[in-house]
Amino acid sequence: MFSYRRSDRAGDLSNETLFARRSANYGDAEFLDEQWRLTDLVPLRLGTYLIVFLAAATIIAGLEALYFSMPRLASMTTDGRVAAFDLDGEGSLAVWFSSTTLLLAAVAALLVFTVRRFRRDDYHGRYRVWIWAALVFLLMSIDESGSLHEGFKEMMTAVTGNRVLGDGSIWWVIPYFFVLGSVGSRLLVDMCECRSSTAALLAAGGCYAAAVATQLEGILPESGARGVMLEEGAEMFGNVFLFLAMLLHARYVILDAEGLLPERERRPIQEVEYEYEEEADEEEWVAVNEDQITVHPPHGLRHPQRVRTVHRAQHPDPVVDQLIAPVNRKLTKQEKKRLRQKLENARRQREGL
Repeated sequence: MFSYRRSDRAGDLSNETLFARRSANYGDAEFLDEQWRLTDLVPLRLGTYLIVFLAAATIIAGLEALYFSMPRLASMTTDGRVAAFDLDGEGSLAVWFSSTTLLLAAVAALLVFTVRRFRRDDYHGRYRVWIWAALVFLLMSIDESGSLHEGFKEMMTAVTGNRVLGDGSIWWVIPYFFVLGSVGSRLLVDMCECRSSTAALLAAGGCYAAAVATQLEGILPESGARGVMLEEGAEMFGNVFLFLAMLLHARYVILDAEGLLPERERRPIQEVEYEYEEEADEEEWVAVNEDQITVHPPHGLRHPQRVRTVHRAQHPDPVVDQLIAPVNRKLTKQEKKRLRQKLENARRQREGL
């Protein structure tokens, strides 16, 4: 028996409609439509993120405690050290934890990219920064487990013959600063709509800055184990905050795409009403004939207005002469209204109305 069901997986290889045979082991495989998507792995409840942070903080505190007690435990070993608990060593539990956290941050950045690239108002393609962010986080994860920055430091020291500052860590700090600064600043601009992810990203930057300052002996110089604990602890917390920032923003873009975010209150457009005052003098009200003339307002703010001209009497009229007597100030609205009324009454008297 055959089912006339289109195979979506085969559609990637051909544009034609393919018909799949019903599987003897799985039937119609309707359960595939109910499988989780990658975006379903992003938790939507904020309480889940608090639990993740507390769990990560507990792990970091445990690693710090194991390193602090390592001298007592080292006496029980043959080589006098416990490599798994050494925060400053390679291949330790702390290295594994940091590498895994950075890898998860890269995956979360890719999840943001898969949703963010469909945003309609992104005409400049700013969503591409998430691909660069994922690549940078992946490189950081590889560097954490493979100590690429240590090898780069020794190579630059051998080439230049100078460690510049301290143990030569400045050789890898400078490239890291420019790469993370350029990518992080663009991420910060794109993430500014989500306050929680922005705060987590800023917290990650602060932790990384504290770790670098300790590495360069700017904080707790020559403090031995305490300096190592501060440096590695700040670095691990920075990785955790970075992962939470990516995951929180993935949650934000998913909710935005599904229309589940509360609608923002848009500021009402204030309509500005302009009030025009007519300023009249005797030339506007008295003319030499009764023709209609066009008075153009200043600055082109109003349409031309038709004004009925007033016929000047051949003989002097004491009432009109009194009304059109020159004044040294602008007339008020009430005075203009009375002036119009008196001029209209004088015109009617002359015409015998």
